[in-house]
Amino acid sequence: MSGGRCRTESVSRLGWNHRPGLHHRPASRRREPVGNGSAARPCQRADGRPKPLTDPPAPPLFKVARIRNSPEPIIPLRHIDLPLQIDLLRELGADFTALHTKVTALDPEPGSDLLRQVGPQILAIHDLVSRSLVRLSVLDGSQYTAVPGSRVSLETLSGITASASIAASQLARAIGDNPLDGALFADGPPTDEEFVRQTRHTEAAPVLAKSLATAAQHLELSATCCQYTASAIIRDLTEHPEHRPDLPELSPAQYSMLERIACGGTRRYAPLKSPVRITDSDGRPIHPKPFGRLEKERLIRVARTPRYVSQDVVVTAAGQLALDFQKPHRSQAPSPAKPPPAPRNTGGRKP
Repeated sequence: MSGGRCRTESVSRLGWNHRPGLHHRPASRRREPVGNGSAARPCQRADGRPKPLTDPPAPPLFKVARIRNSPEPIIPLRHIDLPLQIDLLRELGADFTALHTKVTALDPEPGSDLLRQVGPQILAIHDLVSRSLVRLSVLDGSQYTAVPGSRVSLETLSGITASASIAASQLARAIGDNPLDGALFADGPPTDEEFVRQTRHTEAAPVLAKSLATAAQHLELSATCCQYTASAIIRDLTEHPEHRPDLPELSPAQYSMLERIACGGTRRYAPLKSPVRITDSDGRPIHPKPFGRLEKERLIRVARTPRYVSQDVVVTAAGQLALDFQKPHRSQAPSPAKPPPAPRNTGGRKP
């Protein structure tokens, strides 16, 4: 059977060259000459112990993960940059949100204008579908699948492909239901062209509006699922720190700076003929040297903006994980001693 052959080939590639219950015989075995009896027999080791009938199996070439209660190894887990995948999922969700805004603003008026508006949006949805498939393929079979709770995240990411494809299908249906103006056959019966045009537009208008609204709903759902998947990966890694990725160790000064940037509002000013200046949300300057170290370690990212002079600075998923995992233990200041109670006013009388 094809399934059995594929499983055998995959197991042999991992270095498991024997089947349970079967012994593998070598192709040829030379019989050593027996002289005065001092040499070891073919089925005996030099120390006199019996030789095994089969050679020991070769060790696996890769570190493989096993299915619970299953003796057969499965495909080895690939190591990926999980914080980078989280950032890409957030970017994908932001693009779904932007496309949802465009589809919501479409005018459902039948005619050629609708065709020109809807066509580019279908192509944009297909591009987002392909990107979601890439994200799903990268996470599938990676080390993240060993983290408890990853199955729900993968199922949610799979639903993004289906939901976005439905949105593209609804827009394609709108194009199919959109009446376009054209001439009838010359030998046909005479008709009132304007009346026919108005009738077709009146009948198609509610159908087109419904298709556009359904497409917008599925795009909004896709954006929500992207953000949910990104947050779920962070949650899973936080709840199970044994699966956390390798992160650079931060000094107290770097951690404090990363906290300031995480509050939002940090901007980098890079004029053409002036030195680079970085300020936080309160307008306080940030030293460029530790800032450059955080940017090199991909803990922060300078947002892409049309203007190079002023750029937003955001904390990446790796930076957020570093803040969560390397949170310093701040010693609580001792509470001040309670002042002695004030003397009671007895009105000149002895207590």
